[in-house]
Amino acid sequence: MNILYTNIHRNDGGGHTVYILSLLRNNPEHSIFVACAPTSLLYTTLRDQGYDKIIPIEFPGKLKQLRSLVENTLALKRAIEKYQIDIVHTNGSNDNRMALYASWITRKKFKVVFTKHNVIKIKGWLSRLRLKWFNDAAIFVANLLEPLGLDKTHPRYHVIANGIDLEHWKRTQPVATGRHLTLISHAGASRHKGWQHLMEAIAGLEEEEKKRLTVVMLARHEEEMEKELAEAGRICDFRFPGFMADVRPELEKADIGFLLSYKEACSFSLREMMAMSLPMITSDFFTLAEFVDPGCGWVTKMKDSESIRAALRKILALSPEQMDLMKKEAREKAEAYFAIEAMIRETNAVYDQVMKSGS
Repeated sequence: MNILYTNIHRNDGGGHTVYILSLLRNNPEHSIFVACAPTSLLYTTLRDQGYDKIIPIEFPGKLKQLRSLVENTLALKRAIEKYQIDIVHTNGSNDNRMALYASWITRKKFKVVFTKHNVIKIKGWLSRLRLKWFNDAAIFVANLLEPLGLDKTHPRYHVIANGIDLEHWKRTQPVATGRHLTLISHAGASRHKGWQHLMEAIAGLEEEEKKRLTVVMLARHEEEMEKELAEAGRICDFRFPGFMADVRPELEKADIGFLLSYKEACSFSLREMMAMSLPMITSDFFTLAEFVDPGCGWVTKMKDSESIRAALRKILALSPEQMDLMKKEAREKAEAYFAIEAMIRETNAVYDQVMKSGS
């Protein structure tokens, strides 16, 4: 079947971009097109790789953008008709609405699938109606239905956890730990990622403890972060190399991953770090703590530097041999739960179901 993925982001796109690329690269069963802004990371990535099924469309969502909304909806309609799209798989509210608008003005019948990537509550009655009845299926990337106050028994709701390519995210060098430990994250530098609480925790350690730690963050640099980054550099050996297209060589040099978010639906980066044999320091936010147990990481209280500091002291007390065992356990946990094949199989099952259903 012909599937069109849509992405609302005009720039990076974070997990949405990874999600679409993961489905596109690992699902040869279908002919896949992508509609996104020409300024987006998704567009430039696919263009640079020579992918020839990209459609430059933006997805405005504000009333003051009405003209752009109409123009882009018409462009979406034309693309659906030209490429005989069977399913439009949307990943945000703006593109979901536009796909539904297009369905009202095109003679080409198609299905609309929506993926809910975040833990933001659906407040408006119209938004709930759109999710529940206007879409042919809604995919949730983690067990979010109960926290979002949604009906777990609804036949159009499906929970499909994000998966990763375990062969791609795999160490090339043997696991080895020394006395000095490197903590790393490529989950982004937004404040809700919780990295500032890690730095507060390290600030309260003894000087000898601080000397044994290096913190590395692989993320885009934002001007408003200058002061916080400078302060972090005064606390310990803190490095901020910036965004990298391939983070694996840096992850391979590290000992422990961290993601202390209080807003994460289903983190690709946590899965990738664990697959790279990195035990994780996480917050007790439910979607993060689900797979991090004492054998492969440390679960701390959200926004709680004291709790994080206690975990760091436990880490510093471990022998290199104990740390090596935890690294191997992290990889084994990733192999058991994070394979991309399951995500692809379950997503294709949703596509088959909606295509067999009535109009």
